[in-house]
Amino acid sequence: MGVLPSVKNYSHAVPAVILLGSNLDGPDLQIKHALNLLATSCGRIVRCSHLYRSSPWGYAQQDYFLNQAVLLRTPLPPLALLKRLQFIEQRLGRIRNIPLGPRVIDLDILVYGGRMIAHAALQVPHLYLPDRRFALIPLNDIWSSWMHPATGMNAGAMLRHCKDQGIVERL
Repeated sequence: MGVLPSVKNYSHAVPAVILLGSNLDGPDLQIKHALNLLATSCGRIVRCSHLYRSSPWGYAQQDYFLNQAVLLRTPLPPLALLKRLQFIEQRLGRIRNIPLGPRVIDLDILVYGGRMIAHAALQVPHLYLPDRRFALIPLNDIWSSWMHPATGMNAGAMLRHCKDQGIVERL
């Protein structure tokens, strides 16, 4: 597999929030590997949320996940960032065979600045962000003042309105 180029020019960096998730092959180690690759190939990590143990969402017959969100300053445009995240997932051994199923690593763009992006390959803010406690809680850890451009609610307000009852435990 190829090597990702490093990111060096931050003159036009945009804050982006990436949600990391893993429930296979040593999830804590997978998260650490992904963080290292994010920092070297996607931008500068500004802040990391706490690590959370979360019940699976959408496909219940699997182990709990470890989740963490990172606030990243990236000079990459949204689709280039997505492509690098997918490359990192492949490099760490992600296989996409069961939708919402078990995975070695999952990297999702939750937020890209204050922008709304509606592209066939990418929806930002993440389409299901308001419905997922396991994403809202870490987002609230690292960027509680971020406002959803469509709803005008910050992460804390979205969390208070979230109907998801999944387990999200801080480690």
